[in-house]
Amino acid sequence: MPVNYPQIEVSLADYASKEKGYQEQLSAQKEKLWQLFSDPALDLEAVREKITRAEALLSNLYCAKPGAEGFLTHKALPALPAAYTLIAADGSQIVPNRHRAVQFCVLNIGMIKIQRGSGLAPEINVFSSLLEHERLLTADGRLIGDEDVSLYRDLMERQFLLEAAVPQDAPVITLTDGPLDVYENVTTRKERQELQNAVRQIHEQIEARGVLSAGYIDKPGTELISRMLSVMQVPDAELASYDDTKRKIRGISDAELLENLLGAGERSAVFEAVTKGDGKGILKVHFFYLNVSGGEQRNLARVEFPAWVSGNPQLVDILHSVIYHEAMILDTHPYPYALHRAHELAVITMPEHEQVEAMLVRELEKAGARVGRRSNKDWNKGLTRG
Repeated sequence: MPVNYPQIEVSLADYASKEKGYQEQLSAQKEKLWQLFSDPALDLEAVREKITRAEALLSNLYCAKPGAEGFLTHKALPALPAAYTLIAADGSQIVPNRHRAVQFCVLNIGMIKIQRGSGLAPEINVFSSLLEHERLLTADGRLIGDEDVSLYRDLMERQFLLEAAVPQDAPVITLTDGPLDVYENVTTRKERQELQNAVRQIHEQIEARGVLSAGYIDKPGTELISRMLSVMQVPDAELASYDDTKRKIRGISDAELLENLLGAGERSAVFEAVTKGDGKGILKVHFFYLNVSGGEQRNLARVEFPAWVSGNPQLVDILHSVIYHEAMILDTHPYPYALHRAHELAVITMPEHEQVEAMLVRELEKAGARVGRRSNKDWNKGLTRG
């Protein structure tokens, strides 16, 4: 049966009224936060030193840390390089499901390589992998879940980017969707550390080649700057006991804070992402916010990149310009075209899911292995979907 719309409708007016009140509260909070951020007395070096002290004292700090640029920086769009190579990768997966006849995991990576200024057609590839049987279960015998599989997928994306990122005379940029580092928790700490270390090693090899790597976060919701300003309000004597859950101003993302600062094509100052504690990353990541729009409407994205890139302003300019122009190819809803195309290549459809499962069942039967049965619940859901 369809949704009972009349039953939903009776709650709509109250919901809308509460949402309006919530937005008014956030608007007041945003004004307070902006006053803190734009205060001329806010000293760049003092903030950097205090966040450094907080890092030493707090085991679970998550906030922004300023670099060398002023807080109210709004850098105009630099010139686009005449030639460069952009390599984007995105992934899709089949997560093991106990309701299916066979439990398995497939990782599918779409990759596109665009050599701007060369006149060559883009190169496209799809890499598909059946996750090793021994990785399907956690240490306590449970099937791995979405977070575990996502981390394996992120690692596989970066492995193929490394293989494709051959240094050239023109700049080479690799691009992934989401944070540059890998943050997802997997079931055991040992596994998470192993996979994060593998990602770190890949980034070290990419850096050695002089290749720029970046992560693109669309509609970012993090409050890294708000958290930074919150730490600044804490007296030094109380810094060791700082508790972010008691932060007074919350609910205002960095993108909301900066949206009126950045014009079309402009970027913010570069910040460092301080990520300490369980589940956080191990790469030293810097970022800026970028207004990917061509007019009055503001679309702020966060662009992350390795800390070493910040040491060369020309390289930051290359990322700024290349990613903006790539996003503006899809100008009505700006988003990097190369990432969009990589996603299209990677998507696994349900018929493909079922085909892989059928292939696996045939091979299991050939090997004399037992094949389970699909759960009655899943079978009946399939009837409904049909």
